[in-house]
Amino acid sequence: MVTIISLFITEYKALYYKALTSHLHKKLLEHDIVHCDETVVQVLKEKDKAPHTKSYMWLYRTGNDDKPSIILYDYQPSRNGDHAVEFLKGFKGYVNSDGYFGYNKLSDMIRCGCWAHLRRKFIEAIPSKGSQDAPLTLAEIGRNYCDQLFHIEDSLKNFTPEE
Repeated sequence: MVTIISLFITEYKALYYKALTSHLHKKLLEHDIVHCDETVVQVLKEKDKAPHTKSYMWLYRTGNDDKPSIILYDYQPSRNGDHAVEFLKGFKGYVNSDGYFGYNKLSDMIRCGCWAHLRRKFIEAIPSKGSQDAPLTLAEIGRNYCDQLFHIEDSLKNFTPEE
């Protein structure tokens, strides 16, 4: 009897979370801004996949728009951009992402680049200096512009869109 009750509770929870996730997904698509990123995850003992095979966790997060924030994760066995296309079907706003070419498959949306990812590329391009008196490199200047932009954004974060 305990096993049957435990199984019922487990299945009930699964249905509850599936309904909740579905509702949040619908609400996410109603926002004007969505941030997207994907990262490698390794899943051990996954059916039909070797333990060292890459899988991906896709992240979708609403922007800062005075509505409650929504963050959803979508596990996928690959990095194919079609996963983002399927997840964001019906979305008509701005998509903020890194430069991964898989996001080029998104249509009916306005793609925006991620400044944090761009800043990382500037940092990777900064050569190690021999002298502290050396002039700034172009990569350092680019990083500094990003830092200035982040500072301005931080100072404006409590303003409304109208302000």
